[in-house]
Amino acid sequence: MRPGTSTTPPCRFPGVVCLTAGLLLLTTSPDPVAAQAPRDVPSAAAGAAARSLIVPGWGQQSLGQRRSLVYAMAEATLWAVWAERRHKGNTLRTAYRDLAWREGRVQSGSRADPSWAYYEALSKWMRSGAFDRDPQVAGVQPELDERTFNGSAWSLAVDIHFPRGVEPDPADPAYAAALAWYSTHAYGEAFLWDWSGKEGELEEYKDLIHRSDRRFSQATAALGAVLANHVLSATDAFVSARVPGEARLRAHPPTLADGSRVGFILSWNPPW
Repeated sequence: MRPGTSTTPPCRFPGVVCLTAGLLLLTTSPDPVAAQAPRDVPSAAAGAAARSLIVPGWGQQSLGQRRSLVYAMAEATLWAVWAERRHKGNTLRTAYRDLAWREGRVQSGSRADPSWAYYEALSKWMRSGAFDRDPQVAGVQPELDERTFNGSAWSLAVDIHFPRGVEPDPADPAYAAALAWYSTHAYGEAFLWDWSGKEGELEEYKDLIHRSDRRFSQATAALGAVLANHVLSATDAFVSARVPGEARLRAHPPTLADGSRVGFILSWNPPW
């Protein structure tokens, strides 16, 4: 490695992005004309950095550098990865919600899809239990089976509003407070579920959730990579316009063990 050479940490972007960017970097050579151009004007450096911050590669193009294509292609690839991962995540999310409705939920009335917390509860509890265990009696009779979600909610409500070891008394004012807490945190008749006898479907449901979450995480990583591409392009343009010499951006082959890492080397050759 020549003096002045620094190595950046391996990136953790999706493998397809790393491979695309790596191939582009490996096949891009610096423009000798651009290397000889004067780069000591502060206003030109600031302008080039601002252009690249807005559109990666724009500043490099204004400086006559061929690697502007690298940043532009990386930007397009990252946005494509983001869109594809988001689309796949949404598709899988629809799939696990449909599966829950068909196989897990106790269907009553029209379908409603609540927040993510509900679907997470479906993946962790075999049964919701009843909301009102005896609809024939006036008022709400909370679920008592702590092996169910609603039963555990009532147990927690009792722990919050009653001293330890005290049996809840409907005549006690604390009972009304516990019941109000239960009504807020337990799931009502429209959202009850029961996976009993459908363990295979439950495992499929969990797998769909895992795959959906993974796609959304990859989309978030791609957005982070987009931001990094803007900052790197702007920094490169600023330094290239201000510092004399020749800069090179090269890539190591990707790490094949997990297919998701590629190393980048930014080197600078001074004119002296």
